Amino acid sequence: MFAQDNTPSAKTAPGPKPSVKLYSIFALQNGREFKGEFATAKASHAFTFTPQVAKINQGKLALVGTFSIGVHKIPNVTATLAATQGGIGAVPAKIQARPVNTTPGLPTTESTGARGYVGTMYFKLSPLKSSTTGLTIEMNKVQLNARLFPTSDLERELQFQYSEVVAALNNKGSEADKNIAALNQIFSVK
Repeated sequence: MFAQDNTPSAKTAPGPKPSVKLYSIFALQNGREFKGEFATAKASHAFTFTPQVAKINQGKLALVGTFSIGVHKIPNVTATLAATQGGIGAVPAKIQARPVNTTPGLPTTESTGARGYVGTMYFKLSPLKSSTTGLTIEMNKVQLNARLFPTSDLERELQFQYSEVVAALNNKGSEADKNIAALNQIFSVK
């Protein structure tokens, strides 16, 4: 006599439940902003993070700005740098002009030492409440993965300044202040 097996098979098992939390979003540098899109169970959502102020917070680069999803604009969102990834490809002209005897402490890539530069920045965003985003998904611990692929003079200058801030902070130097000031000057131009 055979017993009936009532466990679901791959064909009859229910599908995965949609996540109720969002952990990571990808954005590409677009001018001084970071623009991207993420999907939930119900739809895709375009977003923009627009930095307005750069500062150093507990030894890390922090950008404060507006996070927008559709018509919802959330001011004073802080993006704190958690990590960086070195850039690949042609070394930016301003990075090539660095004195060769400097050791900026940037991530190791094919362009290392004085020729290293930032290609991707990983930021931890301050908590975003569902009521301010217009979504039902939880966004309390979102990582913003910001890829730098400059195609304009503004984007190239921002990549240089971000690279210099990261290098100075990695070396525990005070040189970051002048680059923070340069970032803030760029952010103040509308």
